[in-house]
Amino acid sequence: MEILEKILIWSHVLAGAISLIAGFMAAFAGKKGGKLHRQVGKTFFWSMFWIFVSALIIVTLVRFSFFLTVIAVFSFYLAFSGYRVLKIKRTMKAARLDWAAAIIAILFGLGLLIYGGTELISSDFESILGYLSLFFGFFTIQTGYQSIKGFMNLDKQEKMWWWFAHMNAMCGSLIAAITAFLVQNGRIFGLSDDLAWLPWVLPVLVGAPLINFWSRKYRKQFFKPTV
Repeated sequence: MEILEKILIWSHVLAGAISLIAGFMAAFAGKKGGKLHRQVGKTFFWSMFWIFVSALIIVTLVRFSFFLTVIAVFSFYLAFSGYRVLKIKRTMKAARLDWAAAIIAILFGLGLLIYGGTELISSDFESILGYLSLFFGFFTIQTGYQSIKGFMNLDKQEKMWWWFAHMNAMCGSLIAAITAFLVQNGRIFGLSDDLAWLPWVLPVLVGAPLINFWSRKYRKQFFKPTV
């Protein structure tokens, strides 16, 4: 059992490293939609899949970790929705799997909101865990809701809607993966207690403007005004 536990944990760590490398390559190397992009994109997705599965096994059979559970569910759903949107664009119809995943994400987010609210009330609003639960709960619900909203209006989507949905979801998943790495390995950077919050917000502070920049760039490219 001890050997299997070590294999499970190290495979989880290895998948995390591969996902970061593949994610950065997909974001910054090669032509978007090109062969390299597609290959590293698939590598990123399946690495995130194993991170999700191994995380659930670890928290169930080895030791429970609230952070690991939350970040695994949140980051994988983003990767899943970003991957699936490329399938949906071909049929213009969401499968039952897509609906089920979105609903589960929303329910999970609601659970985090309830848990976070309870934690804050019981701690006189001093629980960091409570605030993090509210943060991830809100964004998990929002992500699931946006997916369902998109499923219901596929026939009204704008041109290249799938491109932006894919880009936003995959980049969001990469940001979540980077956050997980920084938080789990925060001691490496020797941050003081006063700066312990930095790994939680730095990936978003850097990643969000980049996503916004790319969105504007591709909108100008895809929606050039006609003369």
